[in-house]
Amino acid sequence: MKGDCLVRMKEIPDKSVDCVIADPPYIMTKRGKSCSPNWMPDNMGENVFDGDIPNFYDWLFLCYQKLKNDSHIYIFTNTVSLQRILNDATAIGFKLHNIITMIKDTNMPNRWYLKCCELVLFMRKGLAYPINDMTSKDWLHVVMPKQKDGKLHVTQKPVKPVRMFVHNSTPLNGIILDPFMGSGTTGIACLNTGRNFIGIEKDDNYFSIAKNRILTRYNELQRGIK
Repeated sequence: MKGDCLVRMKEIPDKSVDCVIADPPYIMTKRGKSCSPNWMPDNMGENVFDGDIPNFYDWLFLCYQKLKNDSHIYIFTNTVSLQRILNDATAIGFKLHNIITMIKDTNMPNRWYLKCCELVLFMRKGLAYPINDMTSKDWLHVVMPKQKDGKLHVTQKPVKPVRMFVHNSTPLNGIILDPFMGSGTTGIACLNTGRNFIGIEKDDNYFSIAKNRILTRYNELQRGIK
């Protein structure tokens, strides 16, 4: 779906989505050219994303409305935005299950310990139920997409962790919503696991990239390419 998630999510029927996986734009102060090639002189909201960072409460509230009862939401974040997202999500009614740590093969310079991890808030709406693979750990090593390997988005995530979230929190043919689709990684994970996907992206360029990437993967699967 092309457009602003605060508008397009209102078109989705309430209590129709099995899981939300969101990698929202968030503040990420990062000064100094030692951080290249992803160096931003001020913050991601002003330099990577077109427009202001959407209010966490507003889009989280819509996610809560669209999710079925007793369902899961995964939210990628950093330590700068962690408390704000957690506070807003809790105020809406989400309950924290766990905080998953992605240990990346890339590092970010920082005055208070080198940053090599990204956090994922694993929360629920309603009653708790177990994930499909209860041997899954709350930490995992990931290889981040690189420019030399065809990276398509500055904050692009690898398919591996997203695939795990999709598999663990939804049934076959379940519906997963990604309100910040970016390059379409969640859509790829859904195709690979037999799930349905609703992605929303307001940037014209990234919407086109995601659409083409998902269509390419769909055609591969139709030809039997795993």
